[in-house]
Amino acid sequence: MDRPTALDLAFLDLETPQAPLHVGWILRFGGRTPSLAALRRHLDARLHAVPRFRRRLVRPALGAPHWVDDVGFDVARHAFAVSLTAPGGEQELRDVAGALLSQPLPGGRPLWRMYLVDRLQDDDDGGFALVGQVHHALVDGIAAIEVGMLLFGAAEGDGGAERSSGWVARRGPSEAEAARATVGARARAAVGAARTLSGAALTPGAPGAVRDAARAIESLARPVIRTQLDRSATRERAVALASVPFALVRDVGRRHGATVNDVLLAASTLALRAELRRRGDPVEALRALVPISVRTDDPAALGNRISFLPVELPVGEPDPRRVLRLQRTRTATAKHSGGAGALEGLARAADALPGPARRLLTRSAVRAVGFNLVVSNVPGPPVALSLLGRPLRAIHPMVPLLHGHALTIGAVSYAGRLNLGLAADAAVLPEPAVLGAELEAAFATLGAAGASAPPGATPWGARARARRQRAASR
Repeated sequence: MDRPTALDLAFLDLETPQAPLHVGWILRFGGRTPSLAALRRHLDARLHAVPRFRRRLVRPALGAPHWVDDVGFDVARHAFAVSLTAPGGEQELRDVAGALLSQPLPGGRPLWRMYLVDRLQDDDDGGFALVGQVHHALVDGIAAIEVGMLLFGAAEGDGGAERSSGWVARRGPSEAEAARATVGARARAAVGAARTLSGAALTPGAPGAVRDAARAIESLARPVIRTQLDRSATRERAVALASVPFALVRDVGRRHGATVNDVLLAASTLALRAELRRRGDPVEALRALVPISVRTDDPAALGNRISFLPVELPVGEPDPRRVLRLQRTRTATAKHSGGAGALEGLARAADALPGPARRLLTRSAVRAVGFNLVVSNVPGPPVALSLLGRPLRAIHPMVPLLHGHALTIGAVSYAGRLNLGLAADAAVLPEPAVLGAELEAAFATLGAAGASAPPGATPWGARARARRQRAASR
């Protein structure tokens, strides 16, 4: 039986009318726009690689929710065409993408949807976009990239005609079969959780899974300073796109001993500092929730294999170099705390709980978590992709907003660029493009900042070195 995990189901349990929890993306392609019929044939021929894209979620009276083949599946109910009223560029694409990504996915069918957007004017050879949605219950960031590679493929040799896959729906389990499978799966999850906890308790000197989990929950539950961006007003989404050379990001990280993720968080800190001060909201610190992959299985497997790191953003600090140093240190501390692993262990243990207890745990945990926004960074495809012979030029991710929050920042590296997508509650932050421009400027500022001073290069370091030399000469 194809069962979602407790973490997968959490993204369904946590949805509200103001916060539909689908992952979104905007893909920019070069070349002439293909026909909708050609796109549908292409998708239909490749969906065998991602079976859950033809499955819907059922919730039986007995047994746990599970995925079953959608007997009435038709790719025409998932792939659509949208044409701009007049030829347009990025602003028009942002407007139409915001409107499309505002719509929740309908239940009772596979939880994804894709729109072919025509009449873009990028350059002489035209251009078009695909705006897509997949529910977070189906994919995390890594899985979403893998799905993209399966559906669009390498740039070589995918321009030929696609044939129908001849797919036939399989019968799902009966309620009795589902109930028996659920009992067995929960028993196995309970045994696995017990072994993890007892093993940690019996290992000499081990920190203990319980203690790690408690510390992780404590770090997530610490209160944060609320800002104007910490509320939900509408399900309507405004989006912004940004892009910077990946070589610039990598060079900044190398000069400062930081990771790409550290540089992204530092740039986000500088941009948010400017945005909050424009709003008359000059707080000293924000807390970002940073998803991290704990995936050890097949990267193309659907579902969620993620945990979360709470990382403080020093938005009160004006010095870009100091911001990056602080970000580097704080991220490293959060990684080494063991909290992400402990939270992932708790998520696995939740698979042993019946539905009502699982939903209560999920909602209570989210209410207790203190954070201001989500900042997500996912490595993009290592090869160039295309659709029906048209090259994929850029990938802009859209991370969903949890209820009570008005902004997310997502990043994907692809084709020598770090492409960013900002998703915002349109009533709270109607013009996220301003923040997107601030984000691009922040990367440039970090690129212009000199490397951190080596030990002893500061005035106080030089004085300390001189004292040591005088002491040694006596």
